[in-house]
Amino acid sequence: MKSNIHHGKPFLVRKLCILIFWCWVSSVSSAEQNPDSKENSEWLLGLVGYNYTDREIEDYSIDGVGGGHIRKSSPTSGGGGTTCCVRLPKELNGTVQVKVRWQVDGCRYLIKDLDGNSEAARHFFYREEEVSVTIPPGKNIAYLETHFYPNGRPQVRLTEYSSLPALALDKKRPDRSLFPRCKDDQQPE
Repeated sequence: MKSNIHHGKPFLVRKLCILIFWCWVSSVSSAEQNPDSKENSEWLLGLVGYNYTDREIEDYSIDGVGGGHIRKSSPTSGGGGTTCCVRLPKELNGTVQVKVRWQVDGCRYLIKDLDGNSEAARHFFYREEEVSVTIPPGKNIAYLETHFYPNGRPQVRLTEYSSLPALALDKKRPDRSLFPRCKDDQQPE
């Protein structure tokens, strides 16, 4: 005789997916019914990174929200994809300050695994900067773009659509993504 009781991971995963879906539907429905809700008073912006420097940026963040890895830009691509999401109140006017944190350098050192074999590890150095962002009036803002320029300064823009790169740099420009060895081949403190 076959039992009607379901056991195992597939059953639990299916139930969890259904629960998450219904929670999402409920939150969207309540936001539509209540125009004063938090969901309607904020923009939920995708982060897009543009890297005009001579090395890949391992990771960056805006106000603590991770933007991911950004390759060196090409004439047609900024180097990064879109990650989710930064919240920005819709009632803001003029300019707003955001904190940009990004990897600017690094070094390599050796570590030993449990078997005594050496393998390379990387240590990253970061920089943080407060950046002013102009809020364009009357736009349906969808993206927060961060442009990392060769002079070491980031620029942040709010846009309705994802932009093409601001600088058309040669794909064959020098690449300094390979880091030097750390002092004494040890992880910095």
